[in-house]
Amino acid sequence: MLRDREKAILLAGGIAAAVILLLSFVVIPGTARVRTLTRQLTQAESDLAEMRKIRPELEQADREVRISTGRVTGSANAAESTHARLTAALLEAGFPQSSFSLKSGGVKDGEFFREEAFDFKIENLTYLESVKIVTRFETGPLPIAIRSVQMKSRYDDGRYIDATFRIGFLLPLTR
Repeated sequence: MLRDREKAILLAGGIAAAVILLLSFVVIPGTARVRTLTRQLTQAESDLAEMRKIRPELEQADREVRISTGRVTGSANAAESTHARLTAALLEAGFPQSSFSLKSGGVKDGEFFREEAFDFKIENLTYLESVKIVTRFETGPLPIAIRSVQMKSRYDDGRYIDATFRIGFLLPLTR
């Protein structure tokens, strides 16, 4: 049998081993987890504060998206092709058929809408006329988004430009 002294040493070693295991597997990982969660909490609080700051902008963007969605769904049942509709809109704007070219650039499906891309090229245009075109497209009855505009000054007369508009014609996504 074990003597009292050996029992005390064995008991002290068992307690020390239990403390070491407890520290290694419970306390140290627990404090690391608490620190990680504390950092995540402060980050989440700062993100929430930023979201509260930009809430009016988000609400305004939501209203604009709802208006655009209404325009997209309202114009979805037209019998003409999108190319014909864009050409008609340009002719209504006062541009003769010979002054511009309109080429299809493909189709891309998004989360809620399908977008047909077009390249609209026009020559001998003033800067003011180009701004009017962008405004007319963005606020007109057709669901159009101007994706990019490239303007190049004319070599023969600096008052005029040649412009290429990348247009996205939005359609509802049919699944």
